Amino acid sequence: MIDKKVSMADFEELLNAQLSGYRKGFNPGDRVSGTVSNISQQYVTLDVNAKREGLLPVADMLNEDGTLRCKVGDRVDVIFAGMQNGSFLFSGSLGAKQVVDRSLADAYERQMPVDGKVEKEINGGYEVSVAGKRAFCPFSQISLFRQEGAEYIGKTFNFLVSEYGEDDRGSNVIVSRRALLEKEREEQRKELVEDLYVGMVATGTVTRIVDFGVFVDLGGAEGLIPLKEVAWARDVKPEDVVKPGDKVDVQIKDLDWDRNRISLSLRGAQGDPWDDTVARFPQGAVFIGKITKLERFGAFAQIVPGVEGLIPIGKLGGGRRIMSAREVVSEGQELMLQVDSIDVERRRISLKPVDERIKALNPGELAPGAKVEGIVESIQPFGLFVRLSEEQTGLLHISETDIPKGGNPAAKLERIFPPSSKIEVVVKALEGDRISLTLPSKWESRGTGDDGDDLSTWLAGNKGGGSLGSLGEAFSKLKL
Repeated sequence: MIDKKVSMADFEELLNAQLSGYRKGFNPGDRVSGTVSNISQQYVTLDVNAKREGLLPVADMLNEDGTLRCKVGDRVDVIFAGMQNGSFLFSGSLGAKQVVDRSLADAYERQMPVDGKVEKEINGGYEVSVAGKRAFCPFSQISLFRQEGAEYIGKTFNFLVSEYGEDDRGSNVIVSRRALLEKEREEQRKELVEDLYVGMVATGTVTRIVDFGVFVDLGGAEGLIPLKEVAWARDVKPEDVVKPGDKVDVQIKDLDWDRNRISLSLRGAQGDPWDDTVARFPQGAVFIGKITKLERFGAFAQIVPGVEGLIPIGKLGGGRRIMSAREVVSEGQELMLQVDSIDVERRRISLKPVDERIKALNPGELAPGAKVEGIVESIQPFGLFVRLSEEQTGLLHISETDIPKGGNPAAKLERIFPPSSKIEVVVKALEGDRISLTLPSKWESRGTGDDGDDLSTWLAGNKGGGSLGSLGEAFSKLKL
């Protein structure tokens, strides 16, 4: 029983491998090699390694004496002409005699494709040489889509004879390449309906760029890449990413065959940059970011194209209160940032500016009496919080300054000690993770013995008997 299962699995794998190598279709004019599998009165049937069989008119394989020049099992070289009743239709002649052997009138009646060389551009279209005769192809019939800068002069294509007759001026022949392409396209569309599904990645060709997105030919149907699906980065112009004629991989976002609407995503085929960004920029990582958008609650900065983080307005003022992010940053500005926190579930990254001066602070081992340099981080009515290093912050109580009583104490402190300014202080006392500071002049005049101005004493007298608690608790109560 196990052997049978293995055998069936092997057979299925072999079958899938064989089918995957089959061609789904051909382009008009493609030269193909096929094996003769059957011969009837009208057609030679060919195996062309595709999902459908190929048909070749018997007349294309006759010698001048009317004898057939192929037999079952022979390999023959043919040219793909179009579709006929669900089968691939081929022409058997590879040379210029292809259309000579079949009159234009016959090609018109049977709607068989003919080879034509585009000779030159004339009024309203192109002059095409078909079987040694002059034919006319209107501009609108040379291709499915109008492409700027497309070159057709000197090239040979397959055409259908759309009008054929004689008048006083001789033969009147009008040909259309578009009609042939549309027939082929309709057959390809049927295959797309079976093959495409939402979420898959397909390959197509950019046909045109419009104000609202990019159209892509999937080989049987056109899809639209909306502007927001062109790139992960903000405000990217489509013409900066693709141009008509480019081969692109796109993700199928939505399929509506009844309305002939296919929604595509170029950025979706490239993968979501979020996962890679979280891995490359964990919490604490420092990088150079560009401000992309300003809001009342902060500023957005690009981490990598397609992924942005938010700098809250409270992190932008450098310790001073600001009303708008525009007061300190502008769109397009680059600055050093640090990843403050990551919310994976909500796909949000919080950032904060990095002050290079803080990174350069090196107070060494702190002890009472140590003179250190710091940066004013925030101003409160009761004093200054001074950043001593990347990890340490101390409090310079207002009583340790020469600020006179009365009025607005915070405003007075800000005038003398501006936010983000450097300040020289002395460590007055250490209590757990709390650091009490004083000014050098105060320390020199009274030393370390003035316990009445101790940080904890002040807080006890002004907080209703409460204690400062941890430094984190003190920061949590600040309104920056």
